[in-house]
Formats: sequence, C-alpha cells, structure tokens
Amino acid sequence: MNKMSVEPERIRALDGDQVISTRQTVSTYAVMLDGGSLETMELTAAQARGFECLTCRAQHTAASGAFQPVGRIPSVGSVFQCLKCAGGVR
Repeated sequence: MNKMSVEPERIRALDGDQVISTRQTVSTYAVMLDGGSLETMELTAAQARGFECLTCRAQHTAASGAFQPVGRIPSVGSVFQCLKCAGGVR
C-alpha cells in the first residue's frame, strides 16, 4: 500500500462542539478492508471519516503524511492507519 495524503477538501474547519463529537461518539461501522474482508468495527466518527488512525487514534492531517489507506466504509469514506500501526488493523 502506498502513502496517501488527505485531499484539501477533506480538511475543513470544525467548530469546538463538532470536534469533540467526532472524537467521542462511537458507532458500529461495516468496514471493507483492502484485503477484501468485511469487518464490523466500533469506531469514533473521526476514525470512520479518516481523520484519525484506526488503531492509535493519531490525527490524520494533510501535513502528517504518515498514513495509508487500509479500507473503506461505504457512503462514509476511506479509513486510514498511521505507518506505525500499519502492521495490523486491530
């Protein structure tokens, strides 16, 4: 898998309440991993939207650059892991 940076349109200004909500609210998502398996995962909205690593929750920004896509949530977007955690999704 290749390193991938976030598209500028994905980085948008969030007000304080939205930031807190995306980092705290946990929901269950069906994640199609790049290996072809479909897994049900409990993720924060920030993880599901690709703003945080699936494993360690490090923030994914255009400047960070050390993230790679590892799957997709239909109708939500791509999910990422930081390169440090890229050895496994869980």
